[in-house]
Amino acid sequence: MKLHARLWITFSVLMVAVSLILYIFIIKAYEARMLEGQKQLVISQGYAVVDKLRGTLPRFPERTEGYLDFYSRQLDMRLFVLHNDRTVWFDSFRELPEHSPLTLEILKNGANLPTGLFVPTSSYGYVQYTLLEMEPDRPELGYLLMVNNVDFLYEDIRAFRIQVIGIILAALTVFFFICYLVASWFTKPIRSLIEQMKKITPQKRVFQPTYGHRDEIGELGAEIGEMVSQLNRYDQRQQQFMSSSSHELKTPLATMQLICENLPHVREEEETHREFLHDLEVQIGKMKHIVESMLDVNRMWDRPLNRVRLGGRELEEHIRGHFQFVADQKAIRLTFQWEDGSALNVDEELFYRGLDNVVSNALRYSLADSEITVALKRVDAARTECRVCDQGIGIAEEDLPKIFEPFYRSPEAGIWAQEGSGLGLTIVKQMVDMHGGDIQVMSRPGQGTCIAMIFRNKTVT
Repeated sequence: MKLHARLWITFSVLMVAVSLILYIFIIKAYEARMLEGQKQLVISQGYAVVDKLRGTLPRFPERTEGYLDFYSRQLDMRLFVLHNDRTVWFDSFRELPEHSPLTLEILKNGANLPTGLFVPTSSYGYVQYTLLEMEPDRPELGYLLMVNNVDFLYEDIRAFRIQVIGIILAALTVFFFICYLVASWFTKPIRSLIEQMKKITPQKRVFQPTYGHRDEIGELGAEIGEMVSQLNRYDQRQQQFMSSSSHELKTPLATMQLICENLPHVREEEETHREFLHDLEVQIGKMKHIVESMLDVNRMWDRPLNRVRLGGRELEEHIRGHFQFVADQKAIRLTFQWEDGSALNVDEELFYRGLDNVVSNALRYSLADSEITVALKRVDAARTECRVCDQGIGIAEEDLPKIFEPFYRSPEAGIWAQEGSGLGLTIVKQMVDMHGGDIQVMSRPGQGTCIAMIFRNKTVT
């Protein structure tokens, strides 16, 4: 069932429930008011009869019967005067002899007088019984029992019920229509989003929602639009990655093919044969390095982060352990700077993989007798920066936006050093993104490069 129908049904059922409760409340209140009004009316009439009868009992029974006949006809009621034991003393219809017992519910209860009771009967419809004391100070005078038909009252209540039902049904009909319009209005933006999403195909990914309000639906549309944009960027990067990787692998493959074709011809020349085998081994190693780097790029996103705390001393120990020998060979000085208490909360393996690529590039593109500085400092209360600066060949300003693309190399870098997979800075950027951090590159040709990796100080668990 569609959301539009579910909303319509939900609102409608809710309105029916509210209407039913409202109907019961109105009918009960109206019925209680009508019955109470009728009860008070008959009691007031009964007191008028009692005032006339008090002077006739028990000395003037004929006058008592005369008054009962008169008021019975005038009020259209059957009137009884009862003894103390609540048996018949006088009957306005003269059907029951004196001392006849009455089996009426109103005579059984001990409610305070005066009291009234409405009872449905099979022969006379709805009957109202009203019981009053003749005189509270003279209990020997007994009681006045008034019996009258109140079908008219219940007919009025029944008519009122029908009227209320009609009004509620009319209101429900209007409300059903309003609910349908409201449900349609609420779901219209969602239907618009669905229509836009149906237009998205593998060949054409365009999402242009027309909903302009800043609510949950607007946020959903914005998120879908961002997701489509990211998917387009992902496809573009994938295509670029495949194109670049094919190009990068094509060169060593062509070299290997050329070496293999010429190996038989230099078999007799031992030195040349060894050179060919060495070149073949170099090309195989280069291909292996490229493939491993490509796998690293694709596998990094799949692993969860296992954050640990790394301080300046841990960074220095790691870099010196892995790169001091290379730095000594190239006569490059490694210096370290860190603030007391500064530390990174990062995944150790991923971070060192990225840091190694940054330091490796710094060593590769630095001149002899230069310096590489690794610094660790707090940017603010929420962020810590790890910065690697060299005094190497630098990067041209127009090349800076491209250096994190797979296999991209600036012309100067390609001339300076041919080794490397072309994926080092791509891995660095990916590592920083996985940690939710930022990366900044400051460089000037001939003066060196600084790469700053900024991480948020998340709690280590």
